[in-house]
Amino acid sequence: MAESRLDILQALHRTAAALRADFAGVALGGLVLVSLPGLALDWLAPPGGWSPDMDTLATTLRVVLAMLYMALVSWGVLARLAGRPLSAPAFVREGVRRAQPGLKVALLAGAVVVIGLIIHLFARHGTTGGFMLEVALLSVALWGLCALMPVVPVALVERLGPVAALRRAAALTAGNRDRTLVIGLIAGLALAPSGVLVASLAGSAGPFAKALFDVCAWGLAGALPAVVYTGLRGAE
Repeated sequence: MAESRLDILQALHRTAAALRADFAGVALGGLVLVSLPGLALDWLAPPGGWSPDMDTLATTLRVVLAMLYMALVSWGVLARLAGRPLSAPAFVREGVRRAQPGLKVALLAGAVVVIGLIIHLFARHGTTGGFMLEVALLSVALWGLCALMPVVPVALVERLGPVAALRRAAALTAGNRDRTLVIGLIAGLALAPSGVLVASLAGSAGPFAKALFDVCAWGLAGALPAVVYTGLRGAE
């Protein structure tokens, strides 16, 4: 039974090593799918900002491209862990070509997150009901983090639809959800200081810092589940 448990430190180390080894591919994909589109949308925005409709479209485009990038990084890291490292152009080209199942499930997860944020906005803060709703949302978010972390690589490797991938990810993490939760929280805490710094920047440096942070955050969100998936598959 002990052999089926994820090694938290090993998973974090392998994630860092994979991102370092595939830095060129991760950076190229992030530049094309995250940094340049984000900077272009900021540059094209009128002085008063986008209208509500255009702002929604711009945000949607950014999210879709970020999800595609996350699936792309997952595929590239999975290839490396399988002993088939890709060159930077192949990392991006093959990742985009193979990303469709992972993109579908990532967009579904993103839609659920958006629904949760909308519910959060309508919560009556300071009331008992509002507090209970906040606790429920946090509980669901933590459960999703620990139970469904490898859902994108599951969809990519096993070519499953969104619902089947969610079920398969939940089955894979059974018995290791305490560890996937710790891994996810450590990754989030590692990114937190950079996120605070980026949020505090203003002027011309702000958009560039945000573009760089987005590449790092989404790249980690793609690599870490791939490493966790590989570890869980090896323990089966």
